Amino acid sequence: MSGIARLSAGYPMKVLGLLRTEHWRVGTKLLAFTVPPLIAVILLATWAVYERSAASLEQKMTARAESIHAQIMADREYYASVVVPRILELGGTLAAHYHDIRGVLPLPATFVREASEIAAMRHGGYTAQLISPWAINKNQGLKDQFHSEAFAALAVNPDEHFSRITTVEGRAVMRVLMADRASAQSCVGCHNAHPESPRHDFKLHDLMGGLEVIIPVDQYLQESREDLLLTVCGGLGIVSLLVGIVATGTRSVVARPLSQLASRMRSSTDPETGPLSSSAASRLHGDEVSALTATYDQMQAVIVTQRQELQAANTRLAEQVTDLKAANHELEAFSYSVSHDLRAPLRSMDGFSKILTEEYGDSMPEEARHYLERVRENAQKMDHLVSALLALSRLGRQAMAVQTVEPRQLVADVLGELNVEQNGRRVEITVGALPSCVADGVLLKQVYMNLISNALKFTRTREVAKITVGCRSENGLNTYFVQDNGVGFDMQYVGKLFGAFQRLHRAEEFAGTGVGLATVKRIILRHGGDVLAESEVGKGTTMYFTLTRRRAA
Repeated sequence: MSGIARLSAGYPMKVLGLLRTEHWRVGTKLLAFTVPPLIAVILLATWAVYERSAASLEQKMTARAESIHAQIMADREYYASVVVPRILELGGTLAAHYHDIRGVLPLPATFVREASEIAAMRHGGYTAQLISPWAINKNQGLKDQFHSEAFAALAVNPDEHFSRITTVEGRAVMRVLMADRASAQSCVGCHNAHPESPRHDFKLHDLMGGLEVIIPVDQYLQESREDLLLTVCGGLGIVSLLVGIVATGTRSVVARPLSQLASRMRSSTDPETGPLSSSAASRLHGDEVSALTATYDQMQAVIVTQRQELQAANTRLAEQVTDLKAANHELEAFSYSVSHDLRAPLRSMDGFSKILTEEYGDSMPEEARHYLERVRENAQKMDHLVSALLALSRLGRQAMAVQTVEPRQLVADVLGELNVEQNGRRVEITVGALPSCVADGVLLKQVYMNLISNALKFTRTREVAKITVGCRSENGLNTYFVQDNGVGFDMQYVGKLFGAFQRLHRAEEFAGTGVGLATVKRIILRHGGDVLAESEVGKGTTMYFTLTRRRAA
């Protein structure tokens, strides 16, 4: 089979596939459900307009005939009541065939006929003529059945009109006959005096005949067709506008948000595939609503899976919490053992060594007394280390009493307690502005105690120790610091600075337990802050800490 034949064979199937509504998008479905009713409404409106136009066509033509009648009768009345008496007064003569006689003027009836013919030629092709059952001029007599029926009706009610739509010489026309009353005494006298008049007792306002106005229908039908065409075009324009509004609104308000929502839901359930475009999401599952439904089902399945995984993780976490509680209980037991079972022998060693020194010191050799003093010193040092270790372990379990505190007052209290450390030394301590903060006052005081005592300790070799306690603010974050001009340290070892029992100087040079900065770091971390150090050997050290972590840019 050739390629053209295969395409021809597959084309009907593609067309049938497009007609399946499940493949339509939301906008297409909305248009399919709204456009036919709109077109039906337009057709009904057009039909109503057409029926109304047809019903009002006769009224329009009748009103036109009445207007023509009123104008012609007004002209004749003026001619008969004003012009004719003046002509007769001047000795003039009136006749029907005035064209044949020099100096003779037309009769009012002749004037009406000729004026009507001239007006008809200038204003739309209507014709008007006087008709009378008692016509002096036989050409104005009754000519057909319409005239007879019309005069019979006017004789009963001369204030009405008689009309009929008929065909004259193959052309659809409307014939309207209205009463012709005697409007001037000259007309009455002329008819009564005429020898061929069937009556000689006419009076003013008597029915003397009628004015027939014949109006072609095709002119008004053309106007009606134009109105109908305008109505249809206007309706189609409104339908097109509404279709455009519905299509645009559906795409921007419904289809696009639904596609984007489905895409976001899909990307959240399957992050590896990434978000899909609106068109791609729609093509996967038909229209946007179908895509959203399919994505919702997919998300629901993912949620169920994640919920099961979360329940399993919670189970494992509960087991870990149980294990952690057991470990904490063991740690508390160990702490109790350390504080009692370990410290008791240390104190015994110190106590018995002291008794030996005091009781038998005079009889002991000098070297023996020296060894006993070394035993006592190490026992006391071991007791201090155990105490520091216990204090450090309690920090993680100690409840925090967070409130607004004034660091300046805490620093003042710390300096008062460390006043003995300054005896016999030249120490210059500067305390700058320290903004209030939210923290545990007791723990924050311990931070300042450890940092300032370290600054006093490591400046002991300086002739003039200079210590600055202050704060600097940057982007709304307060960074507190303690600065000294002490011995400093090499920054390559800064990673060991905040570890427990980590010392960067020999114990013979600077005494201490090695847990002071580890305690500072643990307290600051519990407050959600950071702590760091900057130092240079021989120039001093600056310790910084914050009570709120700096947000990532």
